[in-house]
Amino acid sequence: MVEFYNRCYFDRIRKVVYPLHTTYTNRKRKSTTWAVLLLSGMLLLNMNTTAGYAAASTESLPKPSWTSSSLMLNEANTEKDVMIKNIYAVPSKNLVYVHTSQPVTKTSSKTTLDWQLDSLQALDAKTGQLKWSTIFHEKSGPYTTYSNSVYASNGTAYVYMEYSDKSKKLYSFNTSGKTNWVKNVNSSATISLMDNDNLLVAASQGVQANGSVRSTLSLYDKKGKLLNEKTIAGTVLKAAQGRIVVDASKQVKSGNFWQPAANPKIEIYDTSLNRLSFYQFPADANTQGDGGGEALAILDDGSVLMRANFETTGNRLMGFGSDGKLAWGRAIAGDAYIQTAGNGYTLLTGSKLELYTMKGKVTERMFKDAQPVLMHVDRTQDGQYQLDFAKTGYILDPQTLEDVHVYTVSTAVPSLESISTYMNDVIYSMKGEVLSKYTLKSSSAK
Repeated sequence: MVEFYNRCYFDRIRKVVYPLHTTYTNRKRKSTTWAVLLLSGMLLLNMNTTAGYAAASTESLPKPSWTSSSLMLNEANTEKDVMIKNIYAVPSKNLVYVHTSQPVTKTSSKTTLDWQLDSLQALDAKTGQLKWSTIFHEKSGPYTTYSNSVYASNGTAYVYMEYSDKSKKLYSFNTSGKTNWVKNVNSSATISLMDNDNLLVAASQGVQANGSVRSTLSLYDKKGKLLNEKTIAGTVLKAAQGRIVVDASKQVKSGNFWQPAANPKIEIYDTSLNRLSFYQFPADANTQGDGGGEALAILDDGSVLMRANFETTGNRLMGFGSDGKLAWGRAIAGDAYIQTAGNGYTLLTGSKLELYTMKGKVTERMFKDAQPVLMHVDRTQDGQYQLDFAKTGYILDPQTLEDVHVYTVSTAVPSLESISTYMNDVIYSMKGEVLSKYTLKSSSAK
């Protein structure tokens, strides 16, 4: 149960989506340090602010170019919906990956719980036909209890699986569906794609009796060669680009569960596995559960953003520079929704979207004409911003917030509420047990 609780927490911290109605009242600041950081944030707010943006013509989402056959596996003895772990397009290889998971109902004494059946399916991006599929289960063998997958730009797929017999495996597949290599992992792990398409495996033995956690960081190249390895104190919260963010605090016992510290000690490492810096959040800080979007993010230049709520001053966004050191802290609204792309980040508060870099505010725009119900804000696979409201969707330039696409629901596509990915003027969207491809007007021709 301890392992399950911590896995749920680590999944949540990597990509958090919170309700947008939480608000906090800012009161007078008591800390001189925080006063300096706020002043720094205020100075940044006044830099390079512009209000204009280029509007693209609105288009109705077209009928699907194709809709796949059912991706539900016949091997699973359940009629429950397919759960989508990942959708990833590889235009250079004419492929789109779908990592699926289906619930499996307990049918024998060999299993003590209901499990899940995972597969990686590769579809032809032009026709939607299945090119190949891998099921991560052998007949009468163990089922999956946890899974994750990441994808390199050349189409290499890395899939991590934990099984009901406690075994753990890491797979690398090429675009033809052949296994490049398979590795056994000794303890529960997370996987992250780093610089140069190297893969970081962060494995932890779990919480010790005194609340401490130790993790082994292993960095592999695309051939599966171990480049570097190090055991550290703490748990990896997020890793991307050239940075690894670690919670180095001891965890706290609450009943039968261990809980991460609300005000963690954060350590930042580079891909040489050298520690760049550390920062102890103040005692009145809580880094869990406020606001919406990304609670922890790593920008392309290695800068780190982390959100926290302070008992006396409300929500703050903390900016750590590429050197790992705290650069600034600034107040943000309790209902602000954070999303990053490239070297920038956006704050969506109500109908206002603001774009920042680590140096300060770049621009902002309003969405007064949009439907009030926000479905999601995401970073697209090709590094742009995607906002979907109830009736209208936007693809935005990550450096200017100018429209790349504005699309609305149509008779052919009555809803934007679905699991999807966007890449190069194409939306791949999952609804039910089928995947559909929607081709928008070419942005280069606009």
